[in-house]
Amino acid sequence: MTRLKITSALVSVLLVLGACNQNEPGTNETPIRVNAAVAAVVNGEYILASEVELEAAAQGKMEVGEALPVDDPVFEEILEQLIDQKLLAQEAVVRNLDMEENARHRLQAARERILGNILVENLVAEEVDEAAVLEMYRAQTELQQLGEEVLVRHIQVNRESEARELFADIQGGEEFAALAFAHSIDRGTNAEGGLIGYILPEEMPEPFANIINRTAIGATSEPFASDVGWHIIKVEDRRQEEPATLDEMRPKIVQFLTLSEISQTLTRLRSRAELEKITEGNLNLTPAPREEEPAPEDETAEEPTDDANAQTPSDEEVETPATPDGDN
Repeated sequence: MTRLKITSALVSVLLVLGACNQNEPGTNETPIRVNAAVAAVVNGEYILASEVELEAAAQGKMEVGEALPVDDPVFEEILEQLIDQKLLAQEAVVRNLDMEENARHRLQAARERILGNILVENLVAEEVDEAAVLEMYRAQTELQQLGEEVLVRHIQVNRESEARELFADIQGGEEFAALAFAHSIDRGTNAEGGLIGYILPEEMPEPFANIINRTAIGATSEPFASDVGWHIIKVEDRRQEEPATLDEMRPKIVQFLTLSEISQTLTRLRSRAELEKITEGNLNLTPAPREEEPAPEDETAEEPTDDANAQTPSDEEVETPATPDGDN
């Protein structure tokens, strides 16, 4: 099954050190080779080529899924940024800044955010595949209500008198496009002879939609007013709207399927989770009581006697020694 590519491919990078000495007499050292996915090593810590690509995509310097060659200036630019970032992070650790309470909370939040993103990528890779996209596209095209597209030309002027003079010229046989080029103040269309192109009338504001729908192919409308001036419309063609292609709808379909999968996952997780919120007045910050550990035995205590039934003798059983006679 074809999977949609949502993560960037690893760029192969091979660094060979000491190659100039490997053939010298008496040298038995093997050249040091860095893993192909490693772009740099900073104080013993790796920066992967995939990290460079992900950061470049995050900054909008490349599309996600594209390969970024190591000789591309963007690769070197992003790599230098990541090296600086790692050096600053290492220095923060040296200063024990990562042990401060606020820092721990922020690091935990960043970790949770990254893990959430990884989960989303995993869900998309597993569920939002080509088959799911194609199924959604077919369902959408079946539900789509296609309208009629109309090819329209347009003249816009400031005054009603000027609009009616131009309308009379059109009725007298002058070319609509030539008059639009010479007189229309609509800078977006006058250079093209007033050509707007194929449009859906229902997407146009009134009174344009109503005027276009009432004008036959090849006919020109009477001058009419709007908030921005006076207008004349010519309808040149009508055709059935074509459904959007799969490639045109793919980004929206992928977004919809992704959000739907995230929503279903969150619904399932929330139904199983134990949640307490301060806004609902049920937040309990009292820690659960800890079970007391049994006291350690005194190693210096005397060991019990072997005779389990032995008892301490009573006072009557103890013989009192005879007092010596003073005369003796």
